[in-house]
Amino acid sequence: MMRSEAITIIKRGLGYRQTQDASIVAALKQAQRDAELGQTLPNWLVAFNAPLNVIQPFGAVDAPPGFIRLHDEYPMFYFGPDGDTVSIPRRNQTEAIAAYGQAPAVAGTYPQVMSVLNKTLFGLYPAPGVSFTAYLNYYKAEPVLDSDIENQWLKYAPNYIVGMAGVHVAGDLRDRAAAEKFNLMARIGQKALLGDIVEDELAGRPLIMGRNN
Repeated sequence: MMRSEAITIIKRGLGYRQTQDASIVAALKQAQRDAELGQTLPNWLVAFNAPLNVIQPFGAVDAPPGFIRLHDEYPMFYFGPDGDTVSIPRRNQTEAIAAYGQAPAVAGTYPQVMSVLNKTLFGLYPAPGVSFTAYLNYYKAEPVLDSDIENQWLKYAPNYIVGMAGVHVAGDLRDRAAAEKFNLMARIGQKALLGDIVEDELAGRPLIMGRNN
């Protein structure tokens, strides 16, 4: 579903109020932001094997583009000198500092653990004594609906996003009937979204749960 289609659906539910386009776009963007902060996220938001350039001797690395939060099932990793995959498990910052301190980097050594410092920066402990490429699987935010595009929310969860956006706009207009209609659409969309996640679990794929960082 393109953004223009989503706008049309919401306008139809509001009785085609012609001056609401800007409010509808703002509501669609808000619905997406709210969804991406949810506790449970769909597997189609996962970006796999995103490269991170780790530069010695800095004990931090920038988070990848669109980072929402880590995927619980997959640690950061790198390929060792022999080509083997080496994990860098996650720890909270207090645990990491207690275990490895903040001593200067030792030449040729790799970090043993990482922590999420904030939404844009990861800490590495101990600080790397070698430059290398690390890789990460993480929940990545979809492109914002600033133009007439179809992002994955509109592709895979249109009822949920359109319904939630419609609820916002109808509430601002104090249109109770429209709000109830959009609320029903959002509930149907949410059930379908959660069903997709459960289907992944039943198919033997990991149940993908979010984590607050």
